[in-house]
Parts: sequence; C-alpha cells; structure tokens
Amino acid sequence: MNSRLYWKTQMRRILLFVFLLVFSQKSTFVTNARNHGYKIVCYYSTWAVYRPAPMSYGINNIPGNLCTHLVYQYVGLDEKTNGLKSLDKYFDYELRGLIDFAALRLKWPHLKIMVSVGGWVDSGVKYSNMVSTSESRHQFISSVLSFLNHYKFDGLDLDWEYPGVSSRGGRPSDKDNLALFFKELRMEFDKHNYILSAVVPAAEYQINSGYDVPRISRYLHQIHVMTFHLRGDWSGHADVHSPIYQRPFEKYGPNRHLNIRDVMRLWNTKGAPKSKLIVGVPFFGKSFTLLDPNYHSLNAPIKGVGIAGKYTKQPGILSYYEVCQGQYNAGLEEKDYDRINEIPFRYGNGQWVGYEDVISLDKKMKFIKSEGYGGAMIWPIDMDDFVGVCGRKGACKHWLLEKVNSGFRY
Repeated sequence: MNSRLYWKTQMRRILLFVFLLVFSQKSTFVTNARNHGYKIVCYYSTWAVYRPAPMSYGINNIPGNLCTHLVYQYVGLDEKTNGLKSLDKYFDYELRGLIDFAALRLKWPHLKIMVSVGGWVDSGVKYSNMVSTSESRHQFISSVLSFLNHYKFDGLDLDWEYPGVSSRGGRPSDKDNLALFFKELRMEFDKHNYILSAVVPAAEYQINSGYDVPRISRYLHQIHVMTFHLRGDWSGHADVHSPIYQRPFEKYGPNRHLNIRDVMRLWNTKGAPKSKLIVGVPFFGKSFTLLDPNYHSLNAPIKGVGIAGKYTKQPGILSYYEVCQGQYNAGLEEKDYDRINEIPFRYGNGQWVGYEDVISLDKKMKFIKSEGYGGAMIWPIDMDDFVGVCGRKGACKHWLLEKVNSGFRY
C-alpha cells in the first residue's frame, strides 16, 4: 500500500474518531435504534453476568435504545420431553433473568424480546430427533408457545448447529424435516404475532446439508447469518475473522468465497430475500499465538489460539474492551490493518488479535445499506466497551453499538 493511501486512511480514522467523541458528548440527543429503519438484533450472553468485576455484564447494563431486537442466549432442548429447558436455573429463575429481560420492554416499548434455543453446546442429535416426527415437533411447539406466553417474550430464535452435518449429529433427513418444522411453527406463531428467526451458517456445505433455503425463507421472519468465525487457528495463520471482501492472497484458496459479500450473496441467490437476511457483526476479536513474534503481518504463521482474556477467560477470544486494555497492559501495542476491509489487528509479546473498531464497523454498515440487507446481528453486546475504557474514560459507553446505529443513520 503506498504512503499516500495509508495516510488518507489514517486521516479518515482520526476524523471519524473526533466525530464520535463529539457525538457522544451531545447529551441532548438520545440514540434510538428505531430512527434508521434497519434491524439491530442484539444477542446477550447470560453467562456474562459471572465475569469478574468490573466487567460483569447484567441485564441492567443492556442499552435497549440501541437495539431493535434483544435475544436471550440460551435455553436448551430437553431430549426426554422435546420441550424447552433451562441451561442455567440460577440465572434464569433465582436471579430473575428471564423476567427481568422481558421487563426491558417496559423501559423501551419498541424492543422485540426473543429467546434463542440451542447454541454450539446444546445442539446435536436431539434436534434431529425432535424435528423427525409430527408428534415430537408438536411437543416442542407446545412448549415454546407456553414459554413465550408465560414470560411475555415476542419470539423464538433457533440456533441449531448444524442440521444435516453428520459430525454434529445431523442426518440427511434434517433438511426436509427442518423446513416442515418451520412451517408448522410459523402457522402457530401467526396466531399470536410471534417472531420466528434462525441463526444460520456461512459455509456452503453446511447450508447445502441442512437448509432448503426457498422453503425456510417463506416461514422465517429473519435469517441471522453467522458472518464471523470465518477464519481461525485451523488455517495455521493469523487473520481477521469477519472480512467483507476477498483479499488477493486467497484468490485461489479454500477461503476465496468465505467473506461477508459472497456468503450473503449465496444465501440470497439460493432464495432468501435480502430484507430477511441479517448480517452477523462480531463484537469480539479472535486471537492467536504467533509462530515467530517477529513475523506479525496479516496471514502470519501461528502456533495456535491466543491467551485467554482476563475477563472472558476463553482462549482465542478477546472482547473489545480486553483488546483496548491490551494496548496498555498486555503488550498489544502495535496496530496494523487489513487494508482491503479496513479491519484492525494488534500484536505484541507473541500475541495477535483481529477485531472490529469504529472504522471497520462504518464500512460494514455502509455495505449492509448499499446491498439492501435487513440489518445487523450483534454477537454479543456484552463484549462491547460498556464501561468506557476504550476512549477517554466515560466518554462513550457501548462504543461499538453506538457506531452501528450512527452508521445506519448517516
């Protein structure tokens, strides 16, 4: 990249940072996710409440004005009854997680409150079993209707990872059964004006294995595409994990179509309307341990995943606020960019992390608007900087989520 283009990019970043800093000080303006017409679907990880202080993230930390939909992660599937079950009874019931989550609508009446069933851990063969017969599907649907009515939720989000994929307990029959399941569920949901959505994969073989796209698109109100985790330690190289566009070094490789533009086009060409397609936007970074600390460019060789963060405690994953803190106390002092996608990465002390910032999010929101998609899926909101450690202290909380909203508005 020539020096002129580099400094042009840097100046753009500085100007946008100044704009956001000034914007955050305008106390007379209240950001509201309803002001732009796009869906901002905010996923909340209930286990975030157990993180060490001061990064414990409870329901009281959720900025409902910055979302159009809030999704509670997760409840599970009881394989004995084919009904919903709690995955954390202490939080769901004793800490009133479900009740307090639904009560956010009292403060922000525009919000649609949803619950997600499944996730990586809870998925598996039991979902194949549940959709396989009319009786088991009816048992699940009855349980969902009872849950939504009791807790006053607005809808259900299915995060089954992944139908039809044998390594995840899937069967070839899942594809047809899932479409039939969505049809039956939608028929019941329409009687109560409930919302039906699903989290779906980006990889083409997973789509082909489990999703009859034209059929399920008729029944789903929203299709939440996981356009993140597109890169990882399995490749043997450090890379940003949610690129919009293909880069020159992957033109002929296995990742040549594993980018947001091509994944979203794939779902659309297979039959999903753009208005129903919601683009996944990560608020977490993926970290790696470099093979050679002196070789730290994009696509540098790695040993494996990065060291776990102080608060999220998951190897290979860092929250946005942990990346910010890493600038000062974890040695992630050096910063560079994926120039094609304007996505930043930091490195130091043998560690490397690719993540999102206000510039990369601005580019993503412009992409969503220009392509005509329905909005953004925020995964998850609890990894945003919600205490104000990334900029001037207290200047702006939920810095990334504010940027998503302003990106859709302007």
